[in-house]
Amino acid sequence: MDLVRVALGLAVLGLGFLIAQRGRLPVFEQNVFQIVNDLPAEVFPVVWVVMQLGNVLAVPVVAAVAALTGRLRMARDMLVSGVLAYLAADEVKQVVQRERPGGFALDANFPEGPVGGLGFISGHSAVAAALATAVVPYLSRRARRTAWALAWTVALARIYVGAHLPLDIVGGLAVGWAIGSLVHWAFGVPRLEVPPDRVARWLEHYGLPVRDVRPAAVQARSSIPFEAVDEQGRRLYVKWLEPDRRERDWLYRLWRLLAVRDVKDADAVAPLGQQAEHEAVAAMIARERGVHVPRVLLARGKDRGAIVVQEYLTARGLDDLPAEELTRELLTAVWRQVALLRAARVAHHDLVASSVLVDGDGRPWVVDFGNALTGASDDALSGDVAELLASLALRTDPGLVVDCAIDTLGPDAVAEALPGLTPMSLTSATRAAVRTDHARLDALRGALRGRLGLPDPDRPEFGPPGLAARLAVAAGSALVLVGVPLLAGATEFFDVVEDGGWRWLGAALALAVLARAANAAAALFTVERRIALGRTYAASLVAESASLLHGSEGWRRSAARFLERAGVLPADARRSTDRFVVSGVVAAILVASGMLVMAVVEDRLGDWQAPEALVPAVALGLAAWALVLTGQWLARRHDTAPGGRRRLPSLLATITRVPAEVPWRWGAQFGWSTVGVVLEGAVLAAAMHAAGGSVPLLATASVYAALHLLWSVLPVTGAPGCAEVTLLLALTALGAPLASACAAALVFRVLVSWIPAVLGWLLTARLEHRFGV
Repeated sequence: MDLVRVALGLAVLGLGFLIAQRGRLPVFEQNVFQIVNDLPAEVFPVVWVVMQLGNVLAVPVVAAVAALTGRLRMARDMLVSGVLAYLAADEVKQVVQRERPGGFALDANFPEGPVGGLGFISGHSAVAAALATAVVPYLSRRARRTAWALAWTVALARIYVGAHLPLDIVGGLAVGWAIGSLVHWAFGVPRLEVPPDRVARWLEHYGLPVRDVRPAAVQARSSIPFEAVDEQGRRLYVKWLEPDRRERDWLYRLWRLLAVRDVKDADAVAPLGQQAEHEAVAAMIARERGVHVPRVLLARGKDRGAIVVQEYLTARGLDDLPAEELTRELLTAVWRQVALLRAARVAHHDLVASSVLVDGDGRPWVVDFGNALTGASDDALSGDVAELLASLALRTDPGLVVDCAIDTLGPDAVAEALPGLTPMSLTSATRAAVRTDHARLDALRGALRGRLGLPDPDRPEFGPPGLAARLAVAAGSALVLVGVPLLAGATEFFDVVEDGGWRWLGAALALAVLARAANAAAALFTVERRIALGRTYAASLVAESASLLHGSEGWRRSAARFLERAGVLPADARRSTDRFVVSGVVAAILVASGMLVMAVVEDRLGDWQAPEALVPAVALGLAAWALVLTGQWLARRHDTAPGGRRRLPSLLATITRVPAEVPWRWGAQFGWSTVGVVLEGAVLAAAMHAAGGSVPLLATASVYAALHLLWSVLPVTGAPGCAEVTLLLALTALGAPLASACAAALVFRVLVSWIPAVLGWLLTARLEHRFGV
């Protein structure tokens, strides 16, 4: 996650860079500056003292203090981060050349006197943020909040004394955060070390006196294990819960949510004491329902740590057993424990081989309920089955694992686990093992599908299109991408974008990303399986790439195959794509009619005129369109993959196939599809601004919604050549100059179609390998 923080910090810096280079002071930034700068003069002495923490001279001082207290690694990180932040801030200032508040028309107060020089970014803010980022891994949670409070105080103090504008301090904080994170990535961060005598004192304090406390000879990912002996001579297993476990990181949780819609740590952000109690409750519930779980003796904690004490179990983990000891009898006994967990509605959420121990009598025991959920959903319970299937298949015959699971749990329960058999859905430990032996996971999926009688999702999706088809599509694509700029003249084409401003292009790119995310969200509601937004987003890019060579049928088959790999049956996958297309048509009708009504009421349609360069534009479009359609026809002739062409289902027929018990899914799906159409219209509007066009916004949105409806109902009209030229003619008919219309049409299509198609082509093999089932 350190590299993610670096990327986010640089992204914030990049946005600030674009705003700062405009040379104008936004009204919002001006208002924020005045609020902070007008604070009473009485606070200046305190503010001045705190502000010195951002001075570069404070870096060796605080590093020396850390070194004198024996924290050498902390001192190193603070020294390196602080110095690098100061140097980076100085370099950014030289590049941006933004003035300080004194260079703008502001009514500024200067308690220290006017400050000269360059403003963006604030060096004090960068240094303070770098020091805070560098020091937080060594502090308690309360001390971390203090460190960041001091960093923000330094930043706001620079506004208070009139030295910097708000954007300057935001950029400085972002740079300092990025540099401190980069230092952590390069040097690493320490893991908490807990002395055994501290554990003994805690246990005695909580009423469980022990002796012989020593580290346990086991590996634990999110706790520090100890073993001890109590007054009755019983051996105890003591888990010291780490306050800094990876699952508590908000970036990690966000990534898991986008990647697989599952964070596997519903209780990880709670206070440590509550986490310990939660683990104990889940373990006791499972034990009461017949699951072999060691008895819980104590669960308590506070901010800096928590402990869970259970009876010590002399046993070996399934991950430590040789393959020959993983017999059918043992695996069946393991799956019986899983069946009991499912009956109790307890989802372990980390059910890997190491979470199942086998004692001397061959009985399996389930341990480590730190991420468990009680009253769990069907998806969470299926995730346990998938996790254990994958973990066991990496150690023994996948066919044997599948047979034992189906014989014990039943085919339906195992079939529901199929979507979870993807690397990104598994825990980090299982993913690491899969990377070294991916064939095992493939064999597991094959064995499972064979036993359940499901078709192979890796069957040929398309037949070989042939060289002629590829060349025809490539020629048509190149013709439209080169020909549209030449219609207006290459010089005029690029000049209008330069005059219109590149910032609108950035806005158009951001809107295009959001529009595809909205469409991906709409696709999630076409199936009852839980599929992650990130995976669906990537699959939409792959489908866009397939449509280039295989047309609308290629898009359908690529999208349906993705759903099959996610565990959806083929017939349901085809119905899902039909529902998605129909929802897009309905959304386009709603948006087109709504925009048209508003445009007429506001009189924003303007006076239509004959499109400029009508004949050459139509000739170009027809030529490119003919080449692309010829290539798609040739590819279809050579298509030997199973499944023929399918026509667009009628709206009525598709609606009648929707299960009556889930009408809310249609509402959510239509809602997201509508948002996607609106955002794509906003992309076109932003492209028009970038190209200096003067077409009214409502007119642009109305025309785009109508064209989107045409492309949805007759997908062939959305093919390269036809789509670009149709859009170009519509914009010139609305009064846009030819050069602006050419630039806007091409920019729009590049952002919503061409770039996604290229990214999809690059992602095709990756998506099937990493996300496929």
